Amino acid sequence: MNTKTALSGLLAIQLIIIAGLWWYAQNQSNSNLPQALLDIHWENVDKVTITSETGTVSLGQSKSKDDGEWQLLGDGLLAQSDKVNALLEKLEQLRVKWPVATNQTSHSRFEVDQKNAQRRIAIHSGENLLGEILIGSSPGLKQLHIRKAGSDQVYVVELELADIPPKTTDWLDRSLLAANNVGRIEGADFVLVKSGESWQLSHKSPSILKNQANPVTENQQEIENLLSSLKKLRVTGLVKDKPDLAEGHAVKLDVISGDNRWRYTFHENNGQHFVQRNDRNTLFTFAKSDYEEIAQSSQLIVDSQEKQKVEDKEG
Repeated sequence: MNTKTALSGLLAIQLIIIAGLWWYAQNQSNSNLPQALLDIHWENVDKVTITSETGTVSLGQSKSKDDGEWQLLGDGLLAQSDKVNALLEKLEQLRVKWPVATNQTSHSRFEVDQKNAQRRIAIHSGENLLGEILIGSSPGLKQLHIRKAGSDQVYVVELELADIPPKTTDWLDRSLLAANNVGRIEGADFVLVKSGESWQLSHKSPSILKNQANPVTENQQEIENLLSSLKKLRVTGLVKDKPDLAEGHAVKLDVISGDNRWRYTFHENNGQHFVQRNDRNTLFTFAKSDYEEIAQSSQLIVDSQEKQKVEDKEG
């Protein structure tokens, strides 16, 4: 009986040892697998701040998260939502395995300390900070040193600083002033109204139609150019210190687009070109070529109208 008891005890010990070895092996195997750098609930992320030596860019999701739009907080302007989502996706996919350094003294060398970090990204859900990372020097092509705030471990990940631009204008939706589905345009000396697929002057001004049965205006190309300019309008930057625009030349257009009624003011001043729309307090810069196209198309429409007036009188 004692022998059986001893053998049973020995077998139990062996089973415990085997189980322990198996558990240890499993743990070792799992520890060798790449782990997510940030273990957070990404679906809850609604705010991202990017800090660099040039300042801080704050990006926030609109109140209705279902529309997926991101904004530049503080400015209240639309951000490039695709660009923000692409960055978050890259951060979510970051996997790390073996650190290249594990002590605090290495942080400045890899530029992942608070003072020298190339980028510092904070990720929030409401008022809660979900995670923060510091991005430093590049050890190779498309690689960066990275450290999670609160940890001394430094890793190398596949990421580029180009994916994380440091300026507000880099994240601005440059098409935020573009006008689509335009139905009416009023300039200083003309009013254009869309009729079916064609455009004509409203009853407030003399008609410039060559053929009322087939309403094609003499300046149809200029109208198409103007519509195209409004549709593809892209801003190039924000103006923080507004210049005195009283002395410059300005082109004003009242535009109806769907349910929206906007007044655009396009300025030329001292070789610079600015655009403003009445639904925003912000003054933007835009390309000289865009200004010239809008100004030229508007003037050609007016010139054609004046020409038609003369022809009508002579007739």
